[in-house]
Amino acid sequence: MTSKKRILCISYDESLLITRKMILEQAGFEVTPSVGFAEAMEHCEKDPSFALIIMGHSMPRKDKTALISALRKGCSASVLSIRRHNDPPLPEAEFSIDSYDGPQSLIEVVNAAIEGKGLAQNQSRQMSTEKRPQGRPN
Repeated sequence: MTSKKRILCISYDESLLITRKMILEQAGFEVTPSVGFAEAMEHCEKDPSFALIIMGHSMPRKDKTALISALRKGCSASVLSIRRHNDPPLPEAEFSIDSYDGPQSLIEVVNAAIEGKGLAQNQSRQMSTEKRPQGRPN
């Protein structure tokens, strides 16, 4: 039996963090939730063996950039940045999805990132306009 892949999931919004944790656990991952910069650093210092680090769209870009730089000193996991709708991908993160892409896209990109296939580094998961949820502002 293979062990579950560990993910460090970081957000500034606790309700989004809980929802994302639930989605990822239902997909078979072991998720360590972290609210904010300091808590994320503590988790990585305690045990840096994460397969992936996910940063939620509630984190400002400058905070994500600073956190990636700090985490890289002790943790070798790839980073998936969930970006605000229509924001460009974060260059420091290996993977990126739009916050409107939804849970299925999140799982697809997480699997590709962890398995190391399907998406090249600095690849962004883009959904076509036809697949985007209707009625959301651009």
